[in-house]
Amino acid sequence: MNAWWSASVCINRTLGGQQSEPLCSRVYRQPPSLWRSAFMVLMDRLFFEKAHCRNIHLRWRDRRGA
Repeated sequence: MNAWWSASVCINRTLGGQQSEPLCSRVYRQPPSLWRSAFMVLMDRLFFEKAHCRNIHLRWRDRRGA
């Protein structure tokens, strides 16, 4: 877990999300919408990673053993 992951978990918790889930994972799990798409594109660009939110969700899911 790095500083970005910790910050994302903290932001998600502040917004009422699950205790250990990063914000990108939470957004990825939401139904398709304009705001979700915009957030996901922004995160791809910010982290220079294609499908960043999906990758974070899969990593979080694997980490918690689901």
